[in-house]
Amino acid sequence: MTVPAMPTSVGKVMLLGDTHANLRWTAFAIDQAAKLEVDGILQLGDFGYWPRTHFGKAFLDSVEQVLADHALPLWFIDGNHEDHESLGSALTPPDGLTAISDHVTYLPRGATWVWGGTRWMALGGAASVDRDYRQEDVDWFRAEVITPDQYETISELGPVNVVVAHDAPWGVPFLVKQYQLWRPAAQRGEWSAGALRDSDAHMQQMAYLAGQLHPRVWFHGHHHVAYHDELIVGEHTMDVYSLDCDGCGNLAKAALIVDGTGAVISPSKL
Repeated sequence: MTVPAMPTSVGKVMLLGDTHANLRWTAFAIDQAAKLEVDGILQLGDFGYWPRTHFGKAFLDSVEQVLADHALPLWFIDGNHEDHESLGSALTPPDGLTAISDHVTYLPRGATWVWGGTRWMALGGAASVDRDYRQEDVDWFRAEVITPDQYETISELGPVNVVVAHDAPWGVPFLVKQYQLWRPAAQRGEWSAGALRDSDAHMQQMAYLAGQLHPRVWFHGHHHVAYHDELIVGEHTMDVYSLDCDGCGNLAKAALIVDGTGAVISPSKL
């Protein structure tokens, strides 16, 4: 493998929501991306990085082969559901990238790059509301959330134009309404109060970073719902886009085509 590097400019890129090591879905998304002649795929966390498991290794090997067949690169950020011990979600220098295979590259938290004149930042991590049903250091890791050191360092890396994150910033009107619908049921026992509290706290940290970084657009996954809304952060308004996951069965909800400035292109065949 060669040391990965981001291209200096792109015409269009597919942003892809949570794939959860679902090979059939991910291969389908890659095939569609190739038909749309994108320059690469940027996946927004919960990619399915579980290299110490049989299914995880098979997923990574198969995805590499599909990408190679289409000569397409895929960059991913970390979600909460990844093997963080293997991934090593430590903050690296702003241009630091990690080669997973010839066509798959991990973008660590705080990694920044420029496409044309637009500065992008990768911001992985989120809190698992289902952590009580998982085993620590096996399929749940404390490193899933942004650490204090990462938080401090990232807050000083701005300004950026576009953030690609796994989690949403706190206060997005659409999500506030969604919480009113499902939170009461969750509080009756599906998820613990501590897990819900940590999830809220992580989103609040994302909102604070949005205020420090001043992006004009924030793309995220994690919440398994597609929407576009606006969030007032300090003195500016930020567009927020969420992508659905592999379970939705609808690529138009789970993916977006954007240009190098982060502007959404409306594809006709997604």
